[in-house]
Amino acid sequence: MSFQSWRRIGVVAAVAATLTLTGCSAGAAGDGGDGAGKTSGISVALSNGFVNGWRLTLIDKFEKEADKLKKDGVVSKYTTVNAPGENSATEQASQIRSLVLQKPDMLIVIPASSTALVPAVEEACTAGITVLVLDADMKAPCAHIVRNDYAKWGEVSLVPALKAINGKGDIIINRGVIGSQPEEEFNKRQHEILKEYPDVKVAAEVNGYCDGSTAQKEIVSVLGSLPPISAVPGCIGGMGVVQAFESAGRPDPVVVFDTDGKSLKFWKDSGISNGSFAALTDPGQGVAALYVGLELLAGKKVPSTVVLPLLEIGQGDLDYWAGKLSADEYAAYPWDEESVNAAIAAVADGKDAEAPALK
Repeated sequence: MSFQSWRRIGVVAAVAATLTLTGCSAGAAGDGGDGAGKTSGISVALSNGFVNGWRLTLIDKFEKEADKLKKDGVVSKYTTVNAPGENSATEQASQIRSLVLQKPDMLIVIPASSTALVPAVEEACTAGITVLVLDADMKAPCAHIVRNDYAKWGEVSLVPALKAINGKGDIIINRGVIGSQPEEEFNKRQHEILKEYPDVKVAAEVNGYCDGSTAQKEIVSVLGSLPPISAVPGCIGGMGVVQAFESAGRPDPVVVFDTDGKSLKFWKDSGISNGSFAALTDPGQGVAALYVGLELLAGKKVPSTVVLPLLEIGQGDLDYWAGKLSADEYAAYPWDEESVNAAIAAVADGKDAEAPALK
């Protein structure tokens, strides 16, 4: 969910890379430098604010890629540390400062707070470490940002549902973590779009926290008083939403499924073909951030913010992903050096980055 993904379950892990550029970091304010940098023997540390299923996939992909780079001599070692507690910025700041003492070449931060962690990130930059902030924005000019587009996520989590119901009917908006940056941009964009659909009425908004079981409980609590509902767009949770409707004896609405194997198998096995879909941020961005960092360490120019495409799964893609993923694994784009460099070039050119071809 790391949008930051907003469901709490799991465990964590890491990656690797280095810095020989001087100053705040290879990625200080804007572009990196042009000079020769370090391209081998790179050490990397990853600091994560909390763990969930989406982040477990991110870390798994991240570690596997770091292992490949280690075999090739590009990476010397990598360390992943997960902050204890429930998404505590204070604990993560302490964790980052401990990692800085180990003098990694690259530090990748998935922040518990985009504001509270600014001082710790700036300290890392001052220590000569190349810093990347993953899955969030942060006003720390010395760090490079790698993330998805949250407003776009709101769009792709709504528009397919509106098209599936032919722009008419009552809907329930399923919100994420209210107050968080991703959710604010996500929800704002959805309400902008809804102004263009006068025949769609929002019958209710629920706080599903991007979690299927929470969405199910929230839907159950309001469904009895609502008219027929055509769709429940918003932040994933589709399996829980469908279960809530079925327990109430109501027809399945158009929903947004999670992109994990369990949810996609449920979608497929249920035979739901009413225009439902899956849309979520891409946990493959952890691998992408690693390669962005390697470019910076090599002295290459990189935009200060690299926005990557979201992961969308329609009915036509369902068989591919449902047959590929284990129950707890989330769909992720297969980023590699070539595709990340193409994404960097596109962003530098003012264009949208393209997802790598599925393998």
